[in-house]
Amino acid sequence: MEKIVGSLVGVSHHTFDTVYDLIFTTERVIAFIIQQPGDNTYRSTSMLKDVFLGSMLTKRMEQSERAKITQVRRRRLQEIPIDELVAQHSLNFEIHYTDVTSCEITRGLFQSQLRFDASNLPSTRQTIRFTISKEQISDAQRLLELALASKIKGK
Repeated sequence: MEKIVGSLVGVSHHTFDTVYDLIFTTERVIAFIIQQPGDNTYRSTSMLKDVFLGSMLTKRMEQSERAKITQVRRRRLQEIPIDELVAQHSLNFEIHYTDVTSCEITRGLFQSQLRFDASNLPSTRQTIRFTISKEQISDAQRLLELALASKIKGK
């Protein structure tokens, strides 16, 4: 039976405003969307708000709206069985460990990345990257060693 091994919260995928929580299970990594650019309903009214309320107040209101959306999604995440997580949102996806050819954590000057090289077929290869904070590096390394020890690059 599939069980949760651990998680990384608040990692970016593609852009800084696309944020996922990664759930590591005994069989796969599930990327669960927490924030996305489409969540920002304030953009269309932002200029009017800026004129009447000022940009600082508007920015605080935007951050508050994003925080509420994040809380709702994380609460939902805890209530849903593992098997149904991917189907909850069209941007959720999974990476099965059997499809992973290698994984690694790269440390750059400005950002660090958690990378999965995956392959569904021998001719199809894909690299999936998540930007992680420096504080998340040790947790990410621990989760990779628990779930994918034999596929970590350099080992």
